[in-house]
Amino acid sequence: MEQLFADGALTVPFGADFFSVAVGVITGAMFACDRKLDIVGTIVLGLMTAYGGGIIRDLLLQDDGVYFMQYPNVILICIGLAVFVFYFRGLFRHSGQVLFFADALSVALFALAGANKAFACGEGFVMVVILGALTSVGGGALRDISVGETPGVFQRSNFYAVAGFGGALVFAAMAFANAPLVLAGCACVFTVVFLRYLSVFYDWKTADEADLTPKVSHGARKAKGVAAELFRRATLHRKKAPTTRTSRFRRR
Repeated sequence: MEQLFADGALTVPFGADFFSVAVGVITGAMFACDRKLDIVGTIVLGLMTAYGGGIIRDLLLQDDGVYFMQYPNVILICIGLAVFVFYFRGLFRHSGQVLFFADALSVALFALAGANKAFACGEGFVMVVILGALTSVGGGALRDISVGETPGVFQRSNFYAVAGFGGALVFAAMAFANAPLVLAGCACVFTVVFLRYLSVFYDWKTADEADLTPKVSHGARKAKGVAAELFRRATLHRKKAPTTRTSRFRRR
C-alpha cells in the first residue's frame, strides 16, 4: 500500500503500508522455501509477492509513478526479510495462526491500496473495484506463475480473491456514496479479514466444477411442453368458436 496525499485520496499511515509489504515478502519467501528454491529465488518471489499487485495496478493506471520505485530503502529491508526467512524458516513454520492473520490483513491493506489509488485517479466504480481486487491478489498470482503453478486464486480454495473483491466493492460503494474515506477504508479492511476468516471457519470454498446444462435443458424441455400444451388448447378453442356462433345464428 502507499501514502497518498492527492486530493480525494485516503492518507494511509506508512506503518500500515510497510506492514502489508513486509507480510507479502515473508509469505512469498516461505512459498519459495517450501519449493526448495535457492536464496535468489527466495528474494525474487518475496519481492514479487509484495509488490506484484501494486506494479500491475500502477502500470494500468499509468499515473503517479510506480510505487515499487518510490521507496528504495523499503526494498532493501524487504530483501533482508527474505534472506532472514531463508536462513531461519523454522521460526515461521510454527506461527500458523499469527501468520494467517497477518496475511489476511495484508490482503485487506493491498485491496484498500488498489481501490484507494484508483479512486484518487478519478477512475469509475467498476475500475476501482477491479484494481482493488487485482492489487490484493496480483502478487500471489505472479509468484505462482513464476514457479510454473496455476495461481492459487484460480483454484478451489477458501475465500481469497473473493475477500479482496468484497473489500474493494465495499470501499467503492462507500466512496462513491460520499462517505468519509477513513470509514470506507476501515470497512474495506474489516470486510476482507471477516470474509477470509468466515470462509475458513465454515469451510466455504469457491467451486471448481459447475455445469448447469442438465438443469437448463430440463427446464427448457419442461417449458417447451407447457408451451405446446397451451398452443394445443388455444387451437382447439379457435376451432370450436366459429361452430358455436353459427349455431346461435341459425336459431335466430
